Amino acid sequence: MTVYVDDMQLEAVVGPVDGVWSHLLSDLPGEAGRRELLAFAERLGLEARWIQNPGTPTEHFDVTEPTRQRALELGAVPISYGRAVAAITRAKRVPCS
Repeated sequence: MTVYVDDMQLEAVVGPVDGVWSHLLSDLPGEAGRRELLAFAERLGLEARWIQNPGTPTEHFDVTEPTRQRALELGAVPISYGRAVAAITRAKRVPCS
């Protein structure tokens, strides 16, 4: 199981939360990726309803910096925001043969 967390670390107010935000995502396409991401998110204490862009190649969770740090402690792989995230998203869009 590989789940990634990027280093976007953008300061923003999202709903009632003022924090520094990044993304948690899986590199697996489709339902397998969703299951993997939801299982990891559950370990972090994230609610499934907080998933962003569900059912798409850009499916992810927005996470605050403390949650990002916990994700790393639990084994999430750190990646750079931008090119690395874009490469994962592109790969998830390619149909499996």
